[in-house]
Amino acid sequence: MAAVEAWFLGGPVDGRLMPVEVSADGNPPAVVKLPQTGFYVGPIDSPAPAVEHLYVLTDKLDDSEVYQYRQTASDPAD
Repeated sequence: MAAVEAWFLGGPVDGRLMPVEVSADGNPPAVVKLPQTGFYVGPIDSPAPAVEHLYVLTDKLDDSEVYQYRQTASDPAD
């Protein structure tokens, strides 16, 4: 599938350029969810679930789409 270059601002991937898949009509998604996982070391049997971070399409700069960090998907605020 085709992709565009996107610039992510704020949150855990602040300042990174990454490819984002576009729809069949060539438009980037309005919202991108990025899961955050990591290594697990702890006294319980299983790690906590992955955290999803929301980025919302806000602008276009040169040839890159710009996504701004909003919140974690599980956070009801905002």
